[in-house]
This record gives sequence, structure tokens and C-alpha cells, in this order.
Amino acid sequence: MQAESGVPRISVASDGYASARTALTRYRSAPAAYFGVGRFDHEGTLAEIILDRLCGPLGDCPRPATLVHAATYYRLCETCATGLDVLTVPELARLLGIACRLAPVPARAGRHAAPEEPSPAGNRIAREFSTRVDDPHWRRELCAELVQTPGAVNGLLIGVGALTHRDVLDLYPRLRTLADELPAGVREELSRATARPLSPAGVAGLRLGLSAPRPSA
Repeated sequence: MQAESGVPRISVASDGYASARTALTRYRSAPAAYFGVGRFDHEGTLAEIILDRLCGPLGDCPRPATLVHAATYYRLCETCATGLDVLTVPELARLLGIACRLAPVPARAGRHAAPEEPSPAGNRIAREFSTRVDDPHWRRELCAELVQTPGAVNGLLIGVGALTHRDVLDLYPRLRTLADELPAGVREELSRATARPLSPAGVAGLRLGLSAPRPSA
């Protein structure tokens, strides 16, 4: 599910799995590509969405998602959602007009999960992005944070993804400047991701003016 001009857009990929559990197990191998699993009625109408519990645009947060970002519809845990505009699952269901529920928590979010961490730097980046990206000092701090805390890239993806089309047009020169300033590894990853334009990283890469590298002749 992606936002298009502020409106949620649901894309459906048929798979033929007999159960939601089987489908979720398959999709968790590529968490950035899918929002969840859909259940269809006998007429082929989407009747229910089962949200995956992997948190963040890249699904790399150890805590289970319980909320959805109100602008990008990325799944977030309560810690990653701190200070951000979010929807509860019932609120999402009312917005879509489709029943929604959370999938079971994946095993890694149980007692063997990574230790709880304080609110990540990505929260601040996501909150401040639209109003601070034109500040050279803030961009330098952002890039330094991406080097020091690789997981902060989630905040970059959320911040860029939450921009409206008008924001992107108004801020495009600064977005291009930021793309040039990003750490090389982040810039290369976002460039490659533009080959998947509907993925969170692909959306961010395209809005930053990046493109996939051309294959060697």
C-alpha cells in the first residue's frame, strides 16, 4: 500500500497461498515490498487486510509494529512512531473501508528479540525532514547520523515519503543537494532501489533525483 496524492493506494499481487500464515512467512523475506496479506471473498472482493508486524520501511526494527504512519502507511512500532502522525489499525480500517487486523508477532519480536533501544534518531529525522532539509547544517547532521546509526535511514525514508507532490516540487533543489551529500553507501542503495519505484526506498530515491545505475556494456 502506498500514498498517492494523499490517498492510500492498494496494489494486489496474486499468489495462491492457502493461508495467511504461509503468505506472511513468504513475504517476510522481502518486508519492504509488501504491506500485508489480503483475504478475498467468494466474489473476489478484498474483504480483509492482515497487516504484517515487521516495523519500519525496511522491516529491520526488532519491535512489532502496532501502528501505521498517517502519510506513508509504513508500519511502525510504538517507539518508532513517537512524535509522528500515525493511525491505529481500527482508524486505518475506517479510512480504507476494509477490515484490518494485525498478524501474529514474528518470533524475533519475542523473548529472543534484540534489547529495547531508546527512541531512534530516525524519529527526529522523519519529524523534521520537511521543515529542515533546506538547512545545510541540518543536512550535515543527518548525513553524520546515517554514518553513525545506519538504522536512521528509516527516518529518511519516512520523511521523504511523507512529502506531498507540491513539497517535492518546492524542495527539489534541496533534495538533489541532499542526494549528493548522502553517505556513498546510502546513496548507492537508494539509487539501486529506484528500479523498484513503489518500494519505500525506491520512492525516496526517485524523489531525491537518483536513478538506478546502468548495466555495464
